[in-house]
Order: sequence, then C-alpha cells, then structure tokens
Amino acid sequence: MSNYLDNTNNINENNLNSAGAPINNNDIYKRPTNLLNAFSIIQRIYVIESKTDEDLPKEYFTIEQTWDFFKVGLKSGFIESFIFITLLPFFQTIYPSFKYYFFQEKLTNIEKIFLQTISFLPIIISTVYLIYLSKYYKGNVTRKALLSLFSGRSFAFLLKGIAIYFIFQYLYYISYKNPNEVWDFLNFLKWVLDWFLPAEININITYNYFYIYIAPALKQTAIELLGTMFFFAVLPYITTFLKGFTKLNKIKKAQKFYEKY
Repeated sequence: MSNYLDNTNNINENNLNSAGAPINNNDIYKRPTNLLNAFSIIQRIYVIESKTDEDLPKEYFTIEQTWDFFKVGLKSGFIESFIFITLLPFFQTIYPSFKYYFFQEKLTNIEKIFLQTISFLPIIISTVYLIYLSKYYKGNVTRKALLSLFSGRSFAFLLKGIAIYFIFQYLYYISYKNPNEVWDFLNFLKWVLDWFLPAEININITYNYFYIYIAPALKQTAIELLGTMFFFAVLPYITTFLKGFTKLNKIKKAQKFYEKY
C-alpha cells in the first residue's frame, strides 16, 4: 500500500468516512443532495488520492455512496431533460411557425441566434460542468464517484429521451389517424390560445396551423430530441475515459523510461 495509507496517523478505520476520505472526529458522511454537494465530495476524494503513491482501492467508495451519487445524477438528469424537451420544441418549432403563420413575421437573425442559444444553453452548461469534474479524476475512487454521477444523469436522459420519442411518434400517429381528437383538444385549449392570438383567429385557423406546421414536425423533433439527449448523455463519459486513458498511457511511458535507465 502507499506511504500515505501506511501511515496510521493519516488513515485508519476511525477517521474514514464512507467515501474513503479522512474526516475529523466531529465530521460524518452527509448524503449529497445536488451536484454541488457531489462536487465537494469528489474534491475531497481527489485531495486524498493526490497524496497517495498508489491508487486507493475502489471499495473505499461504498455501495451506499455509489447509489447516492447515482440518485444525484438521476435527479439532475430529469430536471435537465425536462427543461430541454420543453425549450427545444417551443423555440425551434412552435414559436417561429406561430409568429409567421399568425402574424406574418419571420424571425430576424438575432432572434434565430437567441432562440438557438436559449434552447441548448441549460443542457450545455450542465454538461460542461460535468466535463469540468473529470479534471478531478485521479484514481479508482474519483473515477467510481464520477461514473456513478454520470450514470444517473445518463440513465435519466436516455429514459426521458426514449419516452419522449415514442410519445411524439404516438402523437404523430394520432394526429393523422384521428383528426377529430385533435379538433376537440384544440377546442378545449381555445381559452388559452385566445390569450396569444388576434381576436379574429378562430378554431379553424388554429386547426390548419397545427396540420401545416406542428404535426409534420413531430417525427423530426422526436429524432432530434433523442439524438441530442443521447449525445449529451455520453459526452461526460468520453472525457472521463480519455482522462483515464491519458493517465494510464503516462504511467506506461514512465515505467518504460524507468526500466530503460
């Protein structure tokens, strides 16, 4: 074992929390409830692994903590995916077509850039944040912590992406199979639509708008949502694996250099 672990003044069974990180006598493990909490724990583990000559056993990151990090990632993923699947269809399909069809106004270049940015900004920020965390990959324990966090987020993304894909495909099928249901639904929402539409717009015009712009876009939007969510689900994994590969490659080069001289 490493020199750091060999020193009983540094680590023993009484001053390790369930993450494997040394703690004070008055300190106890607190389950992370959000990404910031998880980030703080990963930082602490990173400091411990940085002080060791060898990798800590992965068992220092317990099953309990693996599950806790997975749940944090799952919660974050559900919130992110909900925001994304709300923003993307609205800003990329509904708003531009709504403005053009009902008000005969096209989007300006500034509006296009703004809507594109707003649609992807939340999911990009969170993904960049997780990619940033990969810098703290030092050894077995930090790697396990990061992958637990990423796994929960990715699971939520893929689950929500697949669900939305089939929901949109079903709506596409219903729209052309049972147009009467679409009519009834739009008629039910008329009191809401009246807040955003000119007074002379009736249900017939709204119905035509749906079949000209919304219904045909359901299939393509479903594919775009699923593809985008899958991409952002696996991206943090890629950065972490690259970090691990780079580290392993450096170790092998150092060993060859040592054996040579």
